[in-house]
Amino acid sequence: MAKTDPKSISELAAALDAILTELVEYRLLRPAPVRSVKLESKPTMSATERRNELFRRIAHDPFEGSLLLSLQALGEALYQQGGTKLMRNILQSVAQRDEENESRRLSSADSQWDGIGNETDRWNA
Repeated sequence: MAKTDPKSISELAAALDAILTELVEYRLLRPAPVRSVKLESKPTMSATERRNELFRRIAHDPFEGSLLLSLQALGEALYQQGGTKLMRNILQSVAQRDEENESRRLSSADSQWDGIGNETDRWNA
């Protein structure tokens, strides 16, 4: 893990807030999909398999998929700064900025961050 940089963490938190705001708003306001695409999500999926599933989502819905990819990248960056403890603290703080949608914000990040980490410190959704 890299040395914790407060400025970088603040920037990552601001980016996380912006992405979660856009993602929740998009999901609440978008028209119902014409057809549903079932995306696989198994606990035994490798990082490569999860990434491939994310790219399938981008192909189906480029805007939402891009937000999810960014959300995953932010989780990885936060992990590098301070592990899952920092990820959890920042996510809880950022999610609380929108009390009405706090649970949506938490669950969106939680599902995208699943598996980030290593054997001794891993984010589990």
